[in-house]
Amino acid sequence: MASFFWGIAVAAGATLAAGVVGATEAPPLAGCYERVYDAAYMSRHKGQIVVRATISIEATRPGVWNERDRFVADGSLNIWVRGRSQSFDSHGVCRAEGNNLHCNGSLSAAEADTCKSKRDGVRQCRIDSADAGTFSVEGKPDGVLVSIRERLELVPAPYDGGPFLNLSRTNAENHAFLLKKTACK
Repeated sequence: MASFFWGIAVAAGATLAAGVVGATEAPPLAGCYERVYDAAYMSRHKGQIVVRATISIEATRPGVWNERDRFVADGSLNIWVRGRSQSFDSHGVCRAEGNNLHCNGSLSAAEADTCKSKRDGVRQCRIDSADAGTFSVEGKPDGVLVSIRERLELVPAPYDGGPFLNLSRTNAENHAFLLKKTACK
């Protein structure tokens, strides 16, 4: 009887180990990507406020999310805008959609009123304190296309107060960013 239970324990351990190994495999599009928009580009796109964007994609740590969530990657999106030296960030977990990723925005514990305006830009108000929005990452020949799915709220470090950067998919100048592969720092 003891050998029966020992056999079950060994089989369960092997299954768990296989699950952990699978969870640490590189997710789709793993790596680092960046784009810095030069002055000539920005002068042609007066409505674009984003001057630089980076994203780092890595495997989600094993055991952080349960199997039902099916998160495979952590996506750290950083965006710099005109007139600001500090980045606005969103650190979200991502599900695979084929070879692409659908990532949740990260929620900040900051308290602020909900914005009355739906306009994009830097605000002292929040999109919605319970929903930071989503973004997608799609593979392209030279890198990735990061797109705002509906809307996205980003916040500067130390992430406990505003201002907030609000972006929406309806703003043609600030909703999609083609980033090139770069070395991770």
